[in-house]
Amino acid sequence: MRLSLKPLLLAVFCSLCSPVSVAAAPDLPVLLGKDPAIFDFKISPDGQHLAAKIIHEDRIALVFFDRPTMKMLNSIKMGGDGQVGEYHWVNNERVIFKLTQTDPWQQEPQYFGELYGVNIDGSKRGLLFGYRAGEQQVGSNFKAREARRAWAEFVDVVPDENNRILIKSTPMTFDGAAVPEVLAMDIFSGKFVSRGRLPVSQGEVKTGPDGRPRVVAGLNSNDETEVYIREAGSTSNDWTQFPTQQYGGTFTPVAVTKDNKALYVLDNRDKSQTGLHKLDLTSGKFSDVYVDPIVDVSDFITTTDQRAVYGLKVDDGRPSYLLLTSEYDEAKVFKDLLATFPGENVNITSRTADGKKWVVFVSSDVNPGTYYLYDHEKVSLAKLSDTKPHLAGVNLAPMEPVSFAAADGYKIHGYLTKAPQQSSEKPLVVLVHGGPHYVRDRWGFDPEVQFLALSGYNVLQVNYRGSGGYGQLHQQAGFKQWGGLIQQDIIDGTRWAVAQGHAKAGNICLMGASFGGYSAVQAATMAPDLFKCGVAVAGVYDLPLMKVSGDTPEAYYGKAFLQKVLGDDQAQLAQFSPVQQVGKLKAELLIMHGARDERAPIEHAKRLKAALDKAGKPYQWLVFEDETHGFYSETNQTIYLKNVQDFLAKQLKR
Repeated sequence: MRLSLKPLLLAVFCSLCSPVSVAAAPDLPVLLGKDPAIFDFKISPDGQHLAAKIIHEDRIALVFFDRPTMKMLNSIKMGGDGQVGEYHWVNNERVIFKLTQTDPWQQEPQYFGELYGVNIDGSKRGLLFGYRAGEQQVGSNFKAREARRAWAEFVDVVPDENNRILIKSTPMTFDGAAVPEVLAMDIFSGKFVSRGRLPVSQGEVKTGPDGRPRVVAGLNSNDETEVYIREAGSTSNDWTQFPTQQYGGTFTPVAVTKDNKALYVLDNRDKSQTGLHKLDLTSGKFSDVYVDPIVDVSDFITTTDQRAVYGLKVDDGRPSYLLLTSEYDEAKVFKDLLATFPGENVNITSRTADGKKWVVFVSSDVNPGTYYLYDHEKVSLAKLSDTKPHLAGVNLAPMEPVSFAAADGYKIHGYLTKAPQQSSEKPLVVLVHGGPHYVRDRWGFDPEVQFLALSGYNVLQVNYRGSGGYGQLHQQAGFKQWGGLIQQDIIDGTRWAVAQGHAKAGNICLMGASFGGYSAVQAATMAPDLFKCGVAVAGVYDLPLMKVSGDTPEAYYGKAFLQKVLGDDQAQLAQFSPVQQVGKLKAELLIMHGARDERAPIEHAKRLKAALDKAGKPYQWLVFEDETHGFYSETNQTIYLKNVQDFLAKQLKR
């Protein structure tokens, strides 16, 4: 049975978002670089109110609506450089959010561990946790409270009988090596009591139904997963380490069951792919729930009480969902949602405490995203808002899953997005994802892909060896192969596109950010006649430098990670470093970098620039003084896309 759809409830309020005119020939950098108008809808526990985020004057603010009338009640805009980060309803009238900050000289918001609380009407607002929480908050009813130099992360946002939620407090250290503590924090006063320290840094903790920490999984300094379990109902800080031979390398706790005896967990124990398993917390016995033969489980769907898993999402090409049981009424509803939006991404952002009303986010390759309110009693959906209404009426390009055999026969997956108007010149942009590990390209709306396709270029994305999402063996096949097999997969994918008639050799550009920026140069040195140009953004170009500079080697497990994925073969590191290979280049480069990048310090770009100058190779150069590892402001995103547009127009025939 399909759910009935009601008319639009919420028209995006134009006083807070400026429209973009879509003419016959739209300004694509402006159109695709524009921020969402409204996003991150969540419903209050009693269903009477909705909250959402907007971007107002380049700052993220929070807005509240009366759910029955959809009248906007209030907006919470932080003064100075403050912005609203991750937020949660903690009762029917109150939200708590991470307070982020944007410095005048840097566009990327930074999180320094602070939590802020506010009621719907704007009352009882103030800092609850963080290094400034001891200060008197002007205009608030709060008294001074203890300051703590620590990062706060949400653990359980359902308050106990004492109006306390659970947070994880990690002391501020330069390398992130400090051991966190679980705190029960009062949602009004910010006062807290300890629930004990965790036994491992970087830990992800799950509580039992009694609100006590039950399981934690984290990383040690060797970049290895450690798992610890605590007795049910224990008030002590005695943790028992789970034997390493009894779990895999991707152990991620999902939910402790209602009886406090078992844990749903994502893991790749005895398999390459990460799937869902059920772990008996007493005997240590694993039982498989679902493991896909090709891809990792990418998401899970739990009941309202967060104690049972009834659905899974896998991304083998297009997204697909598996319902594990029909025992729960929620599973039946989700099945109807999937029937209502076939072939699309369907996510539940929030639900009321009684499970009668849900906020559902639906998106696809040609839909940036739409929020709906589902009413379980009326069995109906009502549209709340589109995230990017300025794209209404624009014919976006569909993304097609593809696969091909690499030169050694290894099967590689990816995506092809064709320009709506095909040209006999078949210009192609190979858009390389970052990482390279633990991430992958997925089917869905991508503003860069759409910008390129609507500009007249076919777009190829390759989930090369080393990418996440296709099992541990696929990922490990890219270790110590950054400039080898990974680039060969990208090159082989490009040659496949040529053979299939989607491109012409010599009329192809490589493009990417971070590792994608690295690949835009490295792959072009390995197949110089195949690529006409490269757009390299925020890339690492000197691998020996990466091992000693930036925030990766400074992290707690950073050196162990780099040793695992790069190794220490100096000859290979030189061969895999674009700064030492630019003499082979025939492609002209467009190099863009943020001056405040800590992941890939700008020294990488400067060394590449010097090497190109020495070799007499052509390039274009643009530094964003107020950006870090990517482009975060709408203005800079538009500037970035405009430079790409002009560069590609000069380099490729259309």
